[in-house]
Amino acid sequence: MKDKKNYYQNYRYYYLGQIILLIGWVTNFILFSTFYKEAMFYVDKEAKFIIQLLFVVNYYLSDVLTYLFVAFLLMTFNLFLLLMFYIKNKREGIKQKEMTYSTIMFLTIIGLNAIALLMTILWPLFLLLFIISLTIVYIIYVITKSLYEEKDETYEENELVKIEGPFQTKEAAEEYTKEFLAHWTDHFAKKEHRLVAFTNCDEKNEWHVEIIVQAIK
Repeated sequence: MKDKKNYYQNYRYYYLGQIILLIGWVTNFILFSTFYKEAMFYVDKEAKFIIQLLFVVNYYLSDVLTYLFVAFLLMTFNLFLLLMFYIKNKREGIKQKEMTYSTIMFLTIIGLNAIALLMTILWPLFLLLFIISLTIVYIIYVITKSLYEEKDETYEENELVKIEGPFQTKEAAEEYTKEFLAHWTDHFAKKEHRLVAFTNCDEKNEWHVEIIVQAIK
C-alpha cells in the first residue's frame, strides 16, 4: 500500500496537470456547446455539408477560431503531458498496474473530448488541428529520445544511475530492482555495460535501492 502511495506521490504533478486540463476541457465543452447550439439554429439542415460548414465559419469566424485555438492548445498539452508521463515511467522501468490505469485514464480523457468535437459540423477543422498536435508532440518525442540516447553514450565506472525508495519491505525493494533490471539490462548491455543493484536498510527500517553501472570485462 505504501509503495502504491509513493508511486502517486512521485507522479502527483502529472495528475495535477491532468486535473487542470480536464477542467479546461469541461469548461471549453460547455461554452462551445452553447455557441454550437446557437450557430446550428440558423443553419439550413437541407444544404450540403460543405455549405453548412462554410456558413458557420463565415458568420461565426471569430468564435470558431477561438474554439479551434483552445481545443488545439488543450489537445497539445494533454498529449505532451501523456508523453512526459510515459517517458518518466519508461526511464524508471515502471511496470506497475498504476501506470497502466493512469495511461488508460489519460487516453480516455483525450479520446472522449476528441470524439465529442469530431461529432460536430466543424470536425474537418478539429481533425486537422488534432493531426497537427500529434505531429508536434511526436517531433518532441523523437528529439527527446535522440538527446537522451546521445547523453547515455558513455558512463563512468561505478556511476550511480538510479536511486529509489523508501520501500516499506525488502521484498518490495527487490521487486522494484527486478523490474528495473529486466527493463534496462539489454539497453546497457548493448553499450557494453552491466547494471549492479544494492539494497540497503536505513535507521527507520525502510529500504532503498541503488543501481550503478559497470563496464563488461
